[in-house]
Amino acid sequence: MANVNGAVVAKALVHVAKKVEENKDYLCELDGEVGDGDHGVSMTIGMRAVTRAMKSLDDSVTPAEVFQAAADAYADEVGATIGPLYEAAFAAAAASAGDKGQLNEIADWADIYDAMAKSIQVLGKAERGDKTMLDSFFPAVDHIQALADKGGPLVDALSSTAKAALDAAIATRDLVAKKGRASRLGDRAIGYQDAGATSLAIVLQGFADGIAGA
Repeated sequence: MANVNGAVVAKALVHVAKKVEENKDYLCELDGEVGDGDHGVSMTIGMRAVTRAMKSLDDSVTPAEVFQAAADAYADEVGATIGPLYEAAFAAAAASAGDKGQLNEIADWADIYDAMAKSIQVLGKAERGDKTMLDSFFPAVDHIQALADKGGPLVDALSSTAKAALDAAIATRDLVAKKGRASRLGDRAIGYQDAGATSLAIVLQGFADGIAGA
């Protein structure tokens, strides 16, 4: 595997955007069961903006600069609730990456994912169990942090972390929504999979696949 430098992270984000767009209708379907039904559209708008931002960067860019460009793209293009959350998440990723030229270690990504999840928690004022994207993100963080302690190939760690996020997203069917429009349904939201948790799992799978492709 090549060094995961800024150029590789940028290419991975373009792959994330493709994964999100491929699942746009599915995410809208999930969101339509308990919300506005526009989550897939909002995510696609944001990730298309990220793609444009990535293509404007040169190969000398650092990982932090890549993540900050993604944050700025969401800030500029997405007015829906999800926009500020991903803006905050990518900005936190940039801060976590700091001045590193490569993100080759599992621990690098464990720190980045942890920073992203915590920034979403602070801004969204949600807790684990509220049936939000955090219910897939925090289990993913737990998973990759455990792998960072054990060591091993980065690609395998990112892939299994994305799988952990997807499993957790599916498990949101058993939760009562406490945030967003779905919270108005109370117990009636049980049985429905959270769209935000699912799109987060898709984002993490996009990172895993994109970096594996490098």
